[in-house]
Amino acid sequence: MIQRILLVDIEYDRQMAGQITEYEAAGNTHHPLGLMYLAAMVRKQFPDVQVRILHTATCQNAEESLKTALKEFSPQLVGLRALSLFQKPFKHLAQVVRETRPEAFLIGGGPYPSGSYREIVDNVVDLVVRGEGEMTFVELIEWLNRHGTYPDHLDGTVVKVNGELIINPARGEIENIDVLPKPAYNLIQLSDYKGIYNLANQSTATCVFIESSRGCTYKCYYCHAALSKTVRRRSPELVLDELQDHYNRGVRDFVFVDDIFNVPKKIAKEILRGIIQRLPGVSLNFSNGLRADRLDDEILDLFEEAGTVQMSLAVETATPRLQKLIVKYLDIPKAAEMIHKASQRFIVRTLFMVGFPTESLEEAWSTVNMAKEFSYVAEPAMSIVRVYPGTPLFDALNPTPVEARKIEDQTADSLLTRLMDSPSFYGDFFPREKVPLTGKNIQEIRWEWMRNIYHNRERIRNSHGVLERHLNHEQILTFYRNLYQKPDFDDKTLERFLGYARTESSAAETPA
Repeated sequence: MIQRILLVDIEYDRQMAGQITEYEAAGNTHHPLGLMYLAAMVRKQFPDVQVRILHTATCQNAEESLKTALKEFSPQLVGLRALSLFQKPFKHLAQVVRETRPEAFLIGGGPYPSGSYREIVDNVVDLVVRGEGEMTFVELIEWLNRHGTYPDHLDGTVVKVNGELIINPARGEIENIDVLPKPAYNLIQLSDYKGIYNLANQSTATCVFIESSRGCTYKCYYCHAALSKTVRRRSPELVLDELQDHYNRGVRDFVFVDDIFNVPKKIAKEILRGIIQRLPGVSLNFSNGLRADRLDDEILDLFEEAGTVQMSLAVETATPRLQKLIVKYLDIPKAAEMIHKASQRFIVRTLFMVGFPTESLEEAWSTVNMAKEFSYVAEPAMSIVRVYPGTPLFDALNPTPVEARKIEDQTADSLLTRLMDSPSFYGDFFPREKVPLTGKNIQEIRWEWMRNIYHNRERIRNSHGVLERHLNHEQILTFYRNLYQKPDFDDKTLERFLGYARTESSAAETPA
């Protein structure tokens, strides 16, 4: 019988974080919300089962912390979760489990295992749970309790039996997510996250993450969410009750992690009105993305009255042809209008991408030029397109086995290379008729982005004024440390930085 379960969310630990850029190490770290939902579901179905969560981002040394947990807790089942970026520590820690606790069932889940199950089933983990895992995980535990061995036919799983990889049918999404219990926040300690920040530039030790919906109506083909049918929203009252529980315990900073919070807009407005009525003095952040062309003046007013500090608005590309190709269909003029308005009221991160299949150099530069228009945006982010197994983009490229292997290896590379480093562009693996842009083109675009968008004087002046309305002095310093990947960004650096922004010059210089 399964009596003890250890769930491990794998990222860089604090020791490894000290060897890479501060932003990548600490700027992307959230609480292990997916595992907390999984744990809550297990405790609901199996009240006598003990569940523990280990988040390696909070560990000084992940390997030693894992060994200690395995020896002291003696779990019969260990579940590992990771993004593709952390596939190397995932593989290493899976081996640690096998060596330290060989009798435990070892399974994988989350984005990396879900997309790369062919690579890791059998030689890294024994079984992979693909996609949303709550229902699959519960049925897996029931099977293990009855039979003491892995099931070969369970929807939502991949397993190897007698040398054959069995890819079972994907499990349907949980249509009514109100059936899910609240995430088990009592399985982590907020204090463990001291010194760690997140994409909302909030201290992860003082905030709580909220999921008010799952899935996305849009089918952007580079995104795992493209496989979802639609947005599935929790009842506004349940969302507000969860917020109220945390509020009553003294939490005031909340980060919404929905794929697309403001669709449908009517329910988003209902939640915001409830927050205004019930939760005065809170800080709201929407770091995962809002649909810019689904904003309007009324919802911007509600965001502001509810206490919104930060939001991310995704454009991706300025080219209508590519908007159609990537199945985003953004209304570009409407999105631009709303970004202009929102960025004067909130700390706005805009999300752009270059390097799509068939994208010409001219189209890429049009995206750069669009980004230059937003003179109040605090964080203008440009990403190089990454191709992940399991996405429609991967299938559309139809890579050869050699190309697929190169793509898979690349997903473990740093997302934030320095300007002098290679941009690590997947397009260099493919013929120009499939991907016209080259790594050299991407490097030129990155330099232009840094010179004339990141270091644009007007944008710095305007966005700094927005920062001052929402953040205290230390939070502002942290924002710039993360944005510019400069852990030593201090008061003197800020003084020089603002002095540069207040001068007028046409020279393509950068702040000291």
